[in-house]
Amino acid sequence: MKKEQQNNKKDLIMSAALKVMTKKGYYGSTMDDIVLESNMSKGAIYHYYESKKEIYLELIVYLESKYTDMFATVNKESTSAKKLKKLFTIWSDQLEKEPDFFQSFSIFQSMSGHDKDFKQAMQRMYSRFQKFIELIIIEGIKSKEFKKINPKTSALSLILNLDGISWFSLFESKNLDAKSYIDQMSDYILNTYISKEGK
Repeated sequence: MKKEQQNNKKDLIMSAALKVMTKKGYYGSTMDDIVLESNMSKGAIYHYYESKKEIYLELIVYLESKYTDMFATVNKESTSAKKLKKLFTIWSDQLEKEPDFFQSFSIFQSMSGHDKDFKQAMQRMYSRFQKFIELIIIEGIKSKEFKKINPKTSALSLILNLDGISWFSLFESKNLDAKSYIDQMSDYILNTYISKEGK
């Protein structure tokens, strides 16, 4: 029970930190902002974290864990192409449901250029995500569903496209429909992977 209460408090802190950072950015936000947003006491937050930086580094881990659980559903799909399509669909749905997540990662990416701890945290996260996609592509190549493409290069390319999607969270435009764009883009990418032999 005590462990569950600790996890619930950390969830509240992470949720508050995400809201604060997307509103004020990293440098514009303070521990007091996170305290206020969380409705917890300053002492309670300092019990778990010593600084704003420590909270935001933990936020990267927290968000990755949350999305890792979500992406686990991808492996339930019957083919590699369907798995990658599902990945794009999840990304698209979450862009609509949780734009703060995507905005936070643009801030984390910016921080990576200024702080080695954020750089290392983001590199670890992207490395694991890249490996996840690589394994799906390798599976598709082995089953002859996909052409003999380079799994590493293809996974990196796919991640770059997913990252590009996140920019939809940073601005609004009547001329751009994120869901339609993601659907068309994912179909285009998958068509370049799919082997005629495997059809």
